[in-house]
Amino acid sequence: MKTKILFFLMALPFFGIAQTQNFRKAILKSDLIISINDYSIDTVRINDFTSKQYINIDKINEGNAWVYKNNLPSVPKKLSLRKFEDGEDFYSYLITNDGACIHPAYRAHEQFKTYHDLFFIKKTKNEYQIVMFLQSLEWEQLKIFEQQIKSFAEIEKIKNEKERYQKSLDWFIENGLMPDNDFVDYYKQKGITKDTIQYSEQQYKNALQQLQKGKEDLLPMVRKKYFENIKQYYTQKLEAILKIEKPEYKDYYNFDKAFRSIVEELDYDSADYLLYNALTSDKFDQYDKRKMMQHLLEVAKNWELSED
Repeated sequence: MKTKILFFLMALPFFGIAQTQNFRKAILKSDLIISINDYSIDTVRINDFTSKQYINIDKINEGNAWVYKNNLPSVPKKLSLRKFEDGEDFYSYLITNDGACIHPAYRAHEQFKTYHDLFFIKKTKNEYQIVMFLQSLEWEQLKIFEQQIKSFAEIEKIKNEKERYQKSLDWFIENGLMPDNDFVDYYKQKGITKDTIQYSEQQYKNALQQLQKGKEDLLPMVRKKYFENIKQYYTQKLEAILKIEKPEYKDYYNFDKAFRSIVEELDYDSADYLLYNALTSDKFDQYDKRKMMQHLLEVAKNWELSED
């Protein structure tokens, strides 16, 4: 008898390697994580207002799939997966803009590049459910995900909760993520941590190194402890943007972001605040904005850490 496997299928765009905390949760909640591109999608029309879609994987073996995590007795040879769709099987609260979803489901494929799909699957009784589905990953992206999945799958096996807690903190830092609220609340409940996580000196050093490699979500962890290093790192970014001959909107945005990483909240009635807010405005030309950036760069260079 063929087993029917039902799951929610989420087509998620790829916005860089620094994923949301849901990635860690997806790893933990999955019994099987595979990458496979050899599947078909069938649509069954039920009536004039209902249709069902199924993803059929007819063959799973070492030749056509990579298995990154498996807590099942064996990897299923076949899967028939119900694809639940927004607007058909459920209705989400996704924000739309002129009829188009602000977060697109797919990126356009480039010619001569190979893309991979990644399935996070959980077994419940006699059926399988999807936890997460990442589409159109380039090979380099897939290898980074593989490393993250396999490393946390090993942490998941640790029985001693104090050791698992510390190893998890190391994993967060290595992957440029701050611990999520569920993680903190659980270990607070166990008495292993308090309201504020007490990192080791080595973890702080590792976090600074990761931030300097571009994993800037770690800024809240290291900003106060290594403020001069942080100021130097973001000052260099500001200077690099100033050297761009014809800046685009994204360059002004990146300047804004780097400036805010150094400078704490400005007084609303200050000239610096007005200049800062004008930077991404269309009211000023490139010449004026360059003058603004030069001034804001000096503000950042001379900024001192608040004692609060």
